[in-house]
Amino acid sequence: MIETANHIPYNPQETNYTKITQEELQREVDYWRAYKILQRMLKAGLISEEEFDKIDKLNLKTFSPMYAQLMA
Repeated sequence: MIETANHIPYNPQETNYTKITQEELQREVDYWRAYKILQRMLKAGLISEEEFDKIDKLNLKTFSPMYAQLMA
């Protein structure tokens, strides 16, 4: 028999979450678009691994995505 987990009711007034701003969300989207383009360029042989890493580091500084390091 499977035991049921304790259910904690959701109450949005009791949460301490910070909302992501439109600007932060746009930076995330822009970074991931650039990252996907870089991956395609690398796969097509248009750039080397070194160039990929250098450009990605520049993109991280430029876009300052919040979640990129979590997804790496």
